[in-house]
Amino acid sequence: MSRVLVVSVEPPWPAQHGGRIRTARVAEALGRQGELLVAFPDHGRREPDPPVQTHPLPWSAPSALRTRISGRPHLGGHYLAPVADSLDALCARFRPDAVYWSHSYLAAWAPPATRRVPNVVEFANVERHRLRTLTASTRGWQRMARGAEAAKAGFWEPRVAARAAFCVALSRPDQTVLREWSDAVVLAPNGVDRWPYRPSPPDGYVLALASYDYEPNVRALRALIRDVWPLVRAESPEARLVIAGRRSEALAPEFATVAGVTVLGTLDDVSEAYAAAAVTVAPATTGGGSQLKLTESLSRARTVVMSPFAASGLPDAVRDAGAHRVGAEPPSFAAAVVDALRNVPARHEREHAGWRGCAALGWSRTLGGMVDAVADLASRRVVS
Repeated sequence: MSRVLVVSVEPPWPAQHGGRIRTARVAEALGRQGELLVAFPDHGRREPDPPVQTHPLPWSAPSALRTRISGRPHLGGHYLAPVADSLDALCARFRPDAVYWSHSYLAAWAPPATRRVPNVVEFANVERHRLRTLTASTRGWQRMARGAEAAKAGFWEPRVAARAAFCVALSRPDQTVLREWSDAVVLAPNGVDRWPYRPSPPDGYVLALASYDYEPNVRALRALIRDVWPLVRAESPEARLVIAGRRSEALAPEFATVAGVTVLGTLDDVSEAYAAAAVTVAPATTGGGSQLKLTESLSRARTVVMSPFAASGLPDAVRDAGAHRVGAEPPSFAAAVVDALRNVPARHEREHAGWRGCAALGWSRTLGGMVDAVADLASRRVVS
């Protein structure tokens, strides 16, 4: 039986938000093919009885200076530098036939033992592109620091891709970029968990569900409330905006006096938040290119009003389903939200179309090619 070691930035379970959901479904799929172990820096909440074997690695925050002056990514060093020796020792004991890195910036800090077996690297984003969008949206020392990280990505990212046994892309645009660096690229877009079809309530609210410990989401939400929400309320004074997701409670004081806005905070289960929503919003204009929350909303039969940036990361299966609306500027974004709130029959048609389109996005389908490729890679090493 082949063995695969998955290295993640955090415990995948409980799978409550985009990053954890993706890693959890990858690990569960790979675990059905052979022996699997998931290793991660030991920080944050983790499930006491996960569906596959896990190994938390003792972690404490490293010196930011060390990771900033390195030619490797600061983010990867933040997570992996403190656990490199522990991960090397674990790899020597577990003796995997392949190592699966959940993020390319982790693979850039791969310790020696993990580099002696075939590496599969998932590019959750093309980091040089993501960092450039973040650089353009900031000023001062942050702009300088992010500009430096983007420049470093131009060095380490192609080398990580070239060194990998194969790379995993989440979108076709990212796949095109990765093929410039590697001859072995597998497309494995985000999938969805299938939910029963339940139409949105006629009097539902606007839901902004995201991880708000990620700066692009916070920036986008602030812009939405500043530029879009007053236009929505001017047309629909009864409209309500509900903010939920990881660390959203930190934003509650900031929006306490904004009419029609409620902050739910971090949720253990997002089902009730979706059930009471009429429409969801995805206003991000910077960051990564494939947002799992888009397909999650569609799979829960909720239409999404999104920015052009967010729409660029939609999977092919739902891109032309007519289930989402795109607003490039505040007036068009607000108009799409108001129309979704008011025109209930049209909204239900869109959300049902999106829900049907998600039938092609079950995780077993979207991850199937990647799982087969990892299994083949690992089995060839076992035979040899």
